[in-house]
Amino acid sequence: MRRLCARLLPLCGLALLAVPMQAAARQRAPPPAPAAAPLSSSASAPKPPPLWGALVPGRYGVGFRSLALRDPARPLPGGAGARPLQVGLWYPTALPAHGGRALHYGDLVGLSGREQHPEKADAAAERKALAAYRTLLTSNGIPASAAATWMNAPLAGRRDAPVAPGRFPLVLVAQGNFQSAQDQVVLCEYLASHGYLVATTPSPMRLTGPMKSDAEVLPAAKAQAADLAFALSALRAGAAPVDPEAGVALVGHSFGARAAFLLALREDLHPAALVSLDGGIANASGKDWLRGLEGFQPARFSVPVLHLYQQGDEVVQPDFTLLRSLVGSERTLARVGGMRHMDFGSVGAASGVVPALGAGGKGQGARGYAASVQLSLRFLDAALHRGPEAAEELKKALKDPALTKVERWPVGSRSDGADGGSGAQ
Repeated sequence: MRRLCARLLPLCGLALLAVPMQAAARQRAPPPAPAAAPLSSSASAPKPPPLWGALVPGRYGVGFRSLALRDPARPLPGGAGARPLQVGLWYPTALPAHGGRALHYGDLVGLSGREQHPEKADAAAERKALAAYRTLLTSNGIPASAAATWMNAPLAGRRDAPVAPGRFPLVLVAQGNFQSAQDQVVLCEYLASHGYLVATTPSPMRLTGPMKSDAEVLPAAKAQAADLAFALSALRAGAAPVDPEAGVALVGHSFGARAAFLLALREDLHPAALVSLDGGIANASGKDWLRGLEGFQPARFSVPVLHLYQQGDEVVQPDFTLLRSLVGSERTLARVGGMRHMDFGSVGAASGVVPALGAGGKGQGARGYAASVQLSLRFLDAALHRGPEAAEELKKALKDPALTKVERWPVGSRSDGADGGSGAQ
């Protein structure tokens, strides 16, 4: 399993580099108008798929669409034409489920083979991507039968199912380095079942190749932020039923958290919250990535932040220097026990179904992953004011036994301790 971790870690967004950046800090906009409160789960909700583990679905079914966009303003290097963007979109559907095609995990893996030409139906490219993924697993000690179990695992989403009526907030998910839609599919489906639209684009390294030097980190983070911003514009222009008054929030995993942070600095976005899944904004490696940023005033950043992290990984270790400087923001930090960096994505979810993926085969990653996803939902609900019970549900989620340490740093505090933070709870 150690060899598999070593091979997959580059796919999880390790920007172990420090480079200067330039962006504009801004004051937080007023909170968006409340969207419809999320419906609680009930007996009418479908049984969740095995990859969901302990996660309880909301009252909505889940639909999935793959959108093919091109950004002519940002051509690929080498004159390869307008920049392709394959947008994965999850959305609420009415129950009982009807319409659409059932999906399995391997379907999304195959879809990643079409990222260079998302508008083209290419079964051969999908088969090639799926075969490469299986080979990665089996060459690192995962039995072929276990790899097949994962690829054949059913998902909650149904492709092209009808959208449920209603006003739904939008969550933009920034993937980790070299990752694609399948790498956060459980999180995206779970949020959709609780009344969110969720959109993601592939890591920019899927289009341009791996970063080769420190100088490439900033352009990559900017490119990812621009990809998501372009996708948002297309969704608002009619590609999806996005209500601008329902609110927008950001989630970033690993390297993607850097892109999400850049998005949060944009004057035209006004996100209600930022969730960092062991994100690069709070890792010891590359912690100085904002040094020399012209015009950046950390104290003016006021978007509420939830940072989930681990201390069980040999490479990715936490560092909260940047988070401490964001004194204009309410920050919540939660350490998740039994997790590795790679467990904050589909590997963590799948370790409950394929024990060979877990650390020691103990299933801790699956338990921690479920706690992280549930806490992310409750944090977003509270930030978007989704019902009178949202704040209380967040407090409950923060008491999950899988969270081994929780700190809540209020506005004006640099951390828990001498400068007035609320400390561990």
